[in-house]
Amino acid sequence: MSQQPSIILFSVVFGIVTMLIDVYVLYAWMRHVRSRAFSPWLYRVPWIIAGVVGVVYWYVVYRRHFFRMDGFDVTLFGMVSLWYLPKLGILPFVVIRDAIAGVRKLATRRRWSEPEPPCVDVSTSRRAFLGTTTWSMAAIPYVMVGQGMFSTLYDFEVTRIPVYLPRLPKAFDGFRIVQISDIHAGSFPDHRPFEEVRRIIDTLKPDMVVVTGDWVNMQPQEMAVIAREVQKLRAPYGVRAVLGNHDHYHTPEEHDRLISTIRGLDIDLLINEHRRITVGSETLILAGTDNTGFKQNFARLDQALAGVVGDEATILLAHDPTFWDMHVVGKQPIDLMLSGHTHGGQFGVQVLGVDWSPAQYIYKQWAGLYRTGEQQLYVNRGVGTVGPPLRIGIRPEITHFTLHSVGAFDHLAGYYN
Repeated sequence: MSQQPSIILFSVVFGIVTMLIDVYVLYAWMRHVRSRAFSPWLYRVPWIIAGVVGVVYWYVVYRRHFFRMDGFDVTLFGMVSLWYLPKLGILPFVVIRDAIAGVRKLATRRRWSEPEPPCVDVSTSRRAFLGTTTWSMAAIPYVMVGQGMFSTLYDFEVTRIPVYLPRLPKAFDGFRIVQISDIHAGSFPDHRPFEEVRRIIDTLKPDMVVVTGDWVNMQPQEMAVIAREVQKLRAPYGVRAVLGNHDHYHTPEEHDRLISTIRGLDIDLLINEHRRITVGSETLILAGTDNTGFKQNFARLDQALAGVVGDEATILLAHDPTFWDMHVVGKQPIDLMLSGHTHGGQFGVQVLGVDWSPAQYIYKQWAGLYRTGEQQLYVNRGVGTVGPPLRIGIRPEITHFTLHSVGAFDHLAGYYN
């Protein structure tokens, strides 16, 4: 099994940095309240809340549930995230305000001190205006995080993608595949979010359902949260799946248990193997690799494609999109690869045709459809979360593909990133 991430070390460092930011912002707020002669309880209450949230955070770290969470732990981490994350948005405004005040103070010290005629204290008015503006804008990060946690988090979006594969047999023209990815079962407080995912999939009436990895955060027992709904997934040509990086963050015994659990839910789990999907007398290859990427190397693509004839149309399920450039495009006869892993960054902007997320600075292919020649890659944004239980501007995704055996790529420019 791959080495589990150093959750404790990361959590400690993250906690210290975040709490230092929290103290800095709260101290700035306290100075603002005092300068305006407001009630001291306006800053005392936030300090009390900060103390309570700090204790909750270290309790969550003690339980080692930073990635592996379920039920009550999701609620605790959500509360912590709602308190700390907006401070990251407030911090730049406070730093800029303090920087301006520092420059002004430095300039005042250098000024020759001479008696000045009485005048209106314009600088005081400006400072008051700057302070009021800063703290008024501080509400924006709270609104964004609150919406991402209570509105966008489980606002599942169906993305409909027509995919034209020149080698696709005519019998598969119009074949429908629904993809979900990155379930992270432990990220759900209960079964209801995945029940909604399953309900949406049922309404789409796919010919086949595929799941591209990261079933759990860290432990196989997380599957208990979604097991009943997973077993209800149905499609005429089956529910097929692969594993992701998080599906290896445990002992060999736990890994075997996870595999047995998934297969016991009527899921065809492909671990470096392939299936021939037959419609009439024509076939389509569906291959699946174990995860390679994120310091793991479990994929055996040659093994997965063993026995596949060179001219057979092939769809590959591979969790990590970095596998595309490393081992697929221009190297193997894969027509379409379906991935996940990035979550679309869980934070970003998708409006008026503009797609942006910090994830694009980490992953060359971070969300959506990509094409190189006649080979195509789709990166799904996932239905679950890892880390903070929120999504800001990036909705969880259920992708509905309709395969087409004819059509010119020239007419599809608008579908590609």
